[in-house]
Amino acid sequence: MDQAATRWADRFRAAGVPSGAVVALSSPPGPEAVAALFGAWRGGYVAAPLHEGLAEEEIAHALRLLRPACRVTNDGTLATFADPSHLRAQQRNVCAFLLTSGSSGSPKAVGIAGSAFAASAAATRTLLDLRPADCWGLCLSLGHVGGLALLLRTVAVGCSVRCWPSFDPDRVASAVAAGRVTHLSLVPVMLRRVLDRLGGRAPSPKLRCVLVGGAAAPRKLLERAATAGLPVAPTWGMTETTSQAATAPPELAQRLPGTAGRPLPGVQVKVSKTATPNGRTAAQNNQNGVLAVRGPTLASVVMRTPGAAPEPLPLDSDGWFLTADMGRVDDAGRVWVEGRADETIVTGGLNVSPRQVEEVIESMPGVAEAVVFGTPDEEWGEVVTALVEADRKDADRQVVEADDVFDYCRARLAKGRRPRRVRVVNRLPRTRTGKPMRNAARERFDSP
Repeated sequence: MDQAATRWADRFRAAGVPSGAVVALSSPPGPEAVAALFGAWRGGYVAAPLHEGLAEEEIAHALRLLRPACRVTNDGTLATFADPSHLRAQQRNVCAFLLTSGSSGSPKAVGIAGSAFAASAAATRTLLDLRPADCWGLCLSLGHVGGLALLLRTVAVGCSVRCWPSFDPDRVASAVAAGRVTHLSLVPVMLRRVLDRLGGRAPSPKLRCVLVGGAAAPRKLLERAATAGLPVAPTWGMTETTSQAATAPPELAQRLPGTAGRPLPGVQVKVSKTATPNGRTAAQNNQNGVLAVRGPTLASVVMRTPGAAPEPLPLDSDGWFLTADMGRVDDAGRVWVEGRADETIVTGGLNVSPRQVEEVIESMPGVAEAVVFGTPDEEWGEVVTALVEADRKDADRQVVEADDVFDYCRARLAKGRRPRRVRVVNRLPRTRTGKPMRNAARERFDSP
């Protein structure tokens, strides 16, 4: 691998890529992609891994945003550009740019320093007791912060990584059952498909941890995984926090369903005193409010639109980064995430958390996952609306219908919080990483 990285560094220099420029990398996970990544760093460049499944329009947006000096395509071709970015690696010591998921808008690019990746790796090593003999299964793209942070933590610890060039639930399930991995990182939709493929097979006792993040996992899914013997560890984080900010180890996750656990060592999480969407202020930790993060894993800069210069990650005077997530921190320091602040539905003067309604719908037999949002209404301002993905793994079970969802919610939610509009679909619109897309779900709801 060392020689392969050197060859890539030489190849970048031979192509005339100036020192400190951005190098975009689109290769699927594997030895060559890892070599190109480390070759970019060895050559003194800023790496910008892109998800290998991006459509041409998405790639074009990424290139306008990042303005790289060159791009390595999926087939290993090196393409150079005439007008590379003015960015330089020494700018706040940024070593990598990653695109956010874009689940609620156009992706932005987040610049992360090597020290943030190192701090994240050290904290994860302590929290999950990583050892050199461990092997972490890599299902996520290197263009996803969870995938890149995973790779770098295995390098820091000295353990091995098993890469799949694309997510293959059959191969992942086989590796889990055969004991070929000790750790695994999945988003919820991946976890569901792996459970389906396991088909009752017990995971190997060598499997010690399955990190589940990237989106809120339905509680029913986590319970199913625990029943199947998977040591699931729900985690909460984002690109701006270099992946995890808080993680619940498997024992805690089973004992207190719904918690994201305590912050990683060295990371702090609090409820901000900034006004919440309902206009009140969260004055104490155990009250709901907007979650804020502080610590060495925070990213350095953000590029929001093409042509814009990178700006420092917005922090308050005490170094806190205000996330877009609502939640609370209990008296034991455990984090509970309850949805996004900018997605609160206001219906007839009542503030409704979409995540709370989603959890009720997702607990219903026959439902795999749900996305809840507000849609305009002349009388109420907004009404609670749900796009529901049916669970079709059981061919003998009658597929859930909208009326079933109405009936189920009527017994479990106050009138103002119940969905007034429901549509059942085969599959929710998702990002490349499997996160449900709320804006696209809203558009899908009204489409034929």
